Amino acid sequence: MNCQAPTEIINSRSNRTVKYLKSLALPRNRQKEGRFMVEGIRITEEILEQGRSVKKLIISPLAAENERAAMLVESARGQGIEVMWVAERVVDYLSETKTSQGVLALVEPQEFSEDDLLKGQMPMIVVAHLLQDPGNLGTIIRVAEAAGAGGVVATPGTVDFYNPKTLRATMGSIFRLPTLKTQSLEDFIKRFKSRDYQTVAAMVSARTKYFDIDYTKPTVLLLGQEGAGLPPEAGKLADYRVSIPMATMIDSLNVASAASIILYEAVRQNISPGAPPKN
Repeated sequence: MNCQAPTEIINSRSNRTVKYLKSLALPRNRQKEGRFMVEGIRITEEILEQGRSVKKLIISPLAAENERAAMLVESARGQGIEVMWVAERVVDYLSETKTSQGVLALVEPQEFSEDDLLKGQMPMIVVAHLLQDPGNLGTIIRVAEAAGAGGVVATPGTVDFYNPKTLRATMGSIFRLPTLKTQSLEDFIKRFKSRDYQTVAAMVSARTKYFDIDYTKPTVLLLGQEGAGLPPEAGKLADYRVSIPMATMIDSLNVASAASIILYEAVRQNISPGAPPKN
């Protein structure tokens, strides 16, 4: 499939729009503008198919020689989305990956409310508290969607949902699973306790094992920072503190791995015909 040839190609990195798009690499600018960039054919296909708020498709003529990329151009035009043609050197300047596919999109995030967190297939909400690694946050979002959780909440100090590495790690899940920020972990927990949610904190030092909790009850799962874990004051907010049994030579798991283990114990309990643990 050959899309219509571009009438104008932007070659300069100093172009005003190019500089604006590049500025969105900084979290503070993404927050200020309420926009972020995604990169790659697959994720752009997904957001266009979902009718997400795409403001601009950025593509190089070389990339458009790919049939799927050319179809993106036609899809964008069909939805009235501006197509911005740029030279390869400009793509390389905007790209956050080593090998770019030459396709990027400017997107506005979807706004979610706390009520949206109640709509999961499984009554669990994951709270990421002070996580710093974008890949871990993205993986947690991906696993949370796969498990049927209601969504993922980030506290102040946690890495940005729209960090390019976070977006890549979600593999599109961030465009389907509710994600939102809360200004206060304590206030968030209080609000959900009023909705009859129990709070479970994953902590290496906890004596209770993660599989001894009844996850058929609505649950807020607290996950802490890589390495340091949850601070004591956050753990004290929880109804239960749990750990994952490990061999003596291992002192902790990657936070995304820990999230996966606990989430799928919750899945097991919610689909198993046997009675779950009672706490």
